[in-house]
Amino acid sequence: MRLFFALLPDTALRAALGERALALARRIGGRAVPAANLHLTAAFLGDLDAARATALATIGAALAVDPFTLTLDTIGEWHHAGVAWIAPSVVPPPLVALHARLAAALAGAGFAVESRPFRPHVTLVRRRARPLADAACAPLDWRVERVALMVSERAGGALRYRDITPRPA
Repeated sequence: MRLFFALLPDTALRAALGERALALARRIGGRAVPAANLHLTAAFLGDLDAARATALATIGAALAVDPFTLTLDTIGEWHHAGVAWIAPSVVPPPLVALHARLAAALAGAGFAVESRPFRPHVTLVRRRARPLADAACAPLDWRVERVALMVSERAGGALRYRDITPRPA
């Protein structure tokens, strides 16, 4: 199972991000990320077995999130990866704290944690054809209330992300 923790936009924000992805893909070429797959990765874990997934579910269930607002207001790209993204120009302290708590919980349970600095973003376009200069954009406010445990699956040649966070009974 290819697993990661993510922040998931609500329906309205997902639609707005999907529209931005399509518009950006038309402008710079490449493939817009399908609206259903839009997310902000909080921690990538990679390929793990079901037993490790159960341990991750326990970590996720114990991770309390004090709701906060994340403002996505900058469009940019990573040349080496060929992706264009939207991100906050200022990362709110609650997101930094949430990421740190998640990383500490994962490390404490023996999971490998990325050593690269946390750069919160939502990938909008993959395999972009033309360069894009980083630029401000009309802001989108995101009310973050939870972190989801996600699995990446291939179905019919398409990549799909599915929320496997256990729900309270």
